[in-house]
Amino acid sequence: MKKRWYDIDPVVSRATEMLEKSDEELQIVCAEYVIDKLKDYDFEMSLDDQFNYIMRRWYDKNIKVSHAMEYLKLAPEEVRRELALDIIEHIEKNTEK
Repeated sequence: MKKRWYDIDPVVSRATEMLEKSDEELQIVCAEYVIDKLKDYDFEMSLDDQFNYIMRRWYDKNIKVSHAMEYLKLAPEEVRRELALDIIEHIEKNTEK
């Protein structure tokens, strides 16, 4: 069975799962963080073509979250893991009761 890109690293997988279960407002905050952190990296990708298919992934419901996930997917492995840890920490802080 083929693994999804975010399931290869258990930390990234956990961050993605937590993000998926979060409310949209928290997803957007995390997406903005990821985009801000990765804006200086040189990625070869076109976000304009990203929505030329039926939106079937959970993160395609919000364009900002979708862009952040695409950036995260293309980020260097160590950066992706660091951002995943930051996302986990942020979600845990903001979902404590």
